[in-house]
Amino acid sequence: MPFLTDRDAEVIRRRFAADLEAPVRLLLFLPTLGGLALAGQDSEIPEYTRRLVHEVAALSDRLRVEEASLVSQGDLAARYGVAYAPTLVFLRETDGGPPQDLGLRYVGLPGGYELVTLLEMVIGVSRGRPDLAPETVARLEGLGRDVHLQVFVTPT
Repeated sequence: MPFLTDRDAEVIRRRFAADLEAPVRLLLFLPTLGGLALAGQDSEIPEYTRRLVHEVAALSDRLRVEEASLVSQGDLAARYGVAYAPTLVFLRETDGGPPQDLGLRYVGLPGGYELVTLLEMVIGVSRGRPDLAPETVARLEGLGRDVHLQVFVTPT
């Protein structure tokens, strides 16, 4: 059973066609691969996330999902700073070069209203630039150091 209605899928398909510039790889870290659940691990949220991300990615040929295991691919998880599953790493594909990691991560299930957050993150990474006012960009550049920002949401 799909997560998206036909109407929602068509709206997203049109938005992606209009707004995606560079291809985006969605690197999805799951607790394990192959359907095996670890003792004490919730397997529903990662599975729902996997299905939803694949459903969204199928709406544009500029999106590709790659799955990785937090357990058996710990070196890859460490390279991207991933400690929880499910986690999405957004990578902007470049012409012939390595993918560009802009540092954006989504931890958890991007369901409900948070689907919009996922879609906007995909579009922003594809463009390779923030959708911020020039004044905001200038203030952020003036910080002089990297900042680790986390936003927490709860389902409504």
